[in-house]
Amino acid sequence: MNTPRLALGLLALWATPCLLAAPYNELPAGRFALVGYGDVKYESVDSSDQRAFSARFVPIFLFSLSDRMHIEAETEISLDAEGETEVELEYADIHYFLTDSSTLTAGKFLLPFGQFSANWHPSWINRSPWTPGIYGSHGGTQAMTPLLPVLSDVGVAFQQVMSLSDRQRIFLDVFLTNGVRAAEHEEEEGEEEMEELPELEFDATNGDNNKNKAWGGRIGFALLPTLEIGTSLYRAKYDEEEQLDFAANGVDINLIGQHYLVRGEYIETEVDSMEEAEIHAIKRDGWFLQGTLQLGRLFPSMGPIELVLERAKVSEPMGSTRWAYGINYWTDARSVIKFAYEQTELDDGTDDNRLAAQMSYGF
Repeated sequence: MNTPRLALGLLALWATPCLLAAPYNELPAGRFALVGYGDVKYESVDSSDQRAFSARFVPIFLFSLSDRMHIEAETEISLDAEGETEVELEYADIHYFLTDSSTLTAGKFLLPFGQFSANWHPSWINRSPWTPGIYGSHGGTQAMTPLLPVLSDVGVAFQQVMSLSDRQRIFLDVFLTNGVRAAEHEEEEGEEEMEELPELEFDATNGDNNKNKAWGGRIGFALLPTLEIGTSLYRAKYDEEEQLDFAANGVDINLIGQHYLVRGEYIETEVDSMEEAEIHAIKRDGWFLQGTLQLGRLFPSMGPIELVLERAKVSEPMGSTRWAYGINYWTDARSVIKFAYEQTELDDGTDDNRLAAQMSYGF
């Protein structure tokens, strides 16, 4: 949730009755604000024969040090399978406003790669109770093997907004962070030296396993308030010897009509794998497209009801496809009840069907 991306957030949330809170730059110096979101979900999973409730509370803390310096932090509070309370720092950063249109950010922040990680992942903004199949699960589990998690890391970033006209904007984001690293685990007896798909860790830490730093960014074009398209990239070396590369490229779209909303992303990744002292590149790609039809805007008698359809596909290795169908009912401007059914077909493995009901709220 980056302050300089407020216009982008407005575009992403335009179809939602209201925003989480006032713009950060409207907070008087020395003022504190608490916003956030949460959800309660019931989910039935056929493949594992599990049926369970889950809950999360995600407060976001905003503080204005001065007209030019703002602090933000988000924590996720939830329960694990053993009933223990888990508290995770999603991000904690400081923004320094160089000008009205340019900002420097430092700390742990959501990376500007695509739209879902930075803008759509809160459960009351995401029209589905599940994370898109190309992304790692955020507050749940899924059958698809994702291309990326919801990205956050520790480092620095720069944001620039360029106005071409009253309705046209260009958003430029660049970042430099600690980056991805090889997963550390003990090799079991009989395990192959390297798996077909290297296991990587994207979780943000205050350390790094090499001198290399991840870099990347996003550039987007917006025709307010109806359309935004963007392209993103991420580059890093993930091993201690700095021989193995990880790269990701993405394209995203956000289309808002009078009674519909279309969101989608395409991601392509390439990761180096070491096999018998030779480096081989493994490529994967995938996409998701989510459409929402706001029936109440077409037929006022239907009230605040939405129909949601989502399609996702990830290529080999570990390929899969997903269809998801949903009905949403907005109880007020910032809370929604979702009912959804999901069908996932795995190229190698047991297919998965899920049913979920979720109550999501923003404040």
